[in-house]
Amino acid sequence: MDLGDLRYFLALARYGRLSAAADRLEVEHTTIRRRVTSLEKSVGTRLFDKTVSGWTLTVAGQRLLPYATRIEQEADAAQGSLRDQQGSIKGTVRIVATDGLGSLIVAPGVVSLQARHPSIEVDLVTTSHLLSYGVGEFDIAVTIGDAPERRGFQQTHLCDYELRLYATNAYLESNPPITALDDLSAHRMIWYVESLLQLPELRESENQEIAAQAQILFRTTNLFAQLEATAAGVGLGLLPCFAAHHDPRLQPVLHDEVRPRRSFWMVIPSRLLNAELITTFAGHLFQTVQQQRQRFIPD
Repeated sequence: MDLGDLRYFLALARYGRLSAAADRLEVEHTTIRRRVTSLEKSVGTRLFDKTVSGWTLTVAGQRLLPYATRIEQEADAAQGSLRDQQGSIKGTVRIVATDGLGSLIVAPGVVSLQARHPSIEVDLVTTSHLLSYGVGEFDIAVTIGDAPERRGFQQTHLCDYELRLYATNAYLESNPPITALDDLSAHRMIWYVESLLQLPELRESENQEIAAQAQILFRTTNLFAQLEATAAGVGLGLLPCFAAHHDPRLQPVLHDEVRPRRSFWMVIPSRLLNAELITTFAGHLFQTVQQQRQRFIPD
């Protein structure tokens, strides 16, 4: 067995597609296939099956996986020791997150992570669409709402957060007073483009009741467009507290009455749980969120 082939075996096992594995190792996809084929010939059995969703491990491949992982970990530790960089981790993490959490929490949090592990690279994809569970689509994902049980994925509750109503002082001073939910009927509200919004948690009945009280004159699927429209005085915005609560342009409205609560969940493909790079980033993300819990549900 050529131990060098194990690196390509692990990449294909983790990412499930030749192209994705090749991108992570910065080689051609034909190199992945050639080295895996070489490994299969040396061990005398097929290690992967080709399926419509990608390359999946055979029973023999599943047996080999923990041994290959330990060999990789020992090799990384040896290399780090020789370079006097024990504990430093190298690689690229692909994370998919909502627009708000990705931009306001994940992106700034990269600074402290890379201070400890300067060779870690981060690919951040933000979206308001439903999470795709396709092979190789992400290493770590953050989604809204109760995470559905899915085979092959580990789901961890990150935190709860609240949405509350906000407006500018100028808007509140030039429009009828708001002391109860019924008063919203005399006001403009910024809302979601529901036909395009794929996150069902933002279309729940509690949110719909709030929207039904007001005049919806501006809609967008983008959190930051909602935030800026609210700050410009277009109308009231139902915004996540972690995005709006400390914005000096905005004032709270009916905060004791209107405070729907949602949850963020972290999702990791089970095949990546033995990768130190992924577990390191996941632990960092969890710690970052916990340190800012007051931002998600302020007093």
